[in-house]
Amino acid sequence: MRDLFSARPWAHVQKELAAADISYTVRRTRTPRAFFKVDEAQLYVVRVREADGRLAVTLAPGPMRSASLAARETS
Repeated sequence: MRDLFSARPWAHVQKELAAADISYTVRRTRTPRAFFKVDEAQLYVVRVREADGRLAVTLAPGPMRSASLAARETS
């Protein structure tokens, strides 16, 4: 089951966990390199493990979208 949540936006996964009444803890991580800019508001699930009957969900910020890409997506 935990593989169903990996590599997905946290906002979507959080709703699914709440709807299924699954308890979880959240940890945040980030890459030590700052080569690519990240969007702190767009969290993604990077790891899910089971511990003590709960899921331990690890989140990381997603990549920052360029202005030109964002403009194309809205049109």
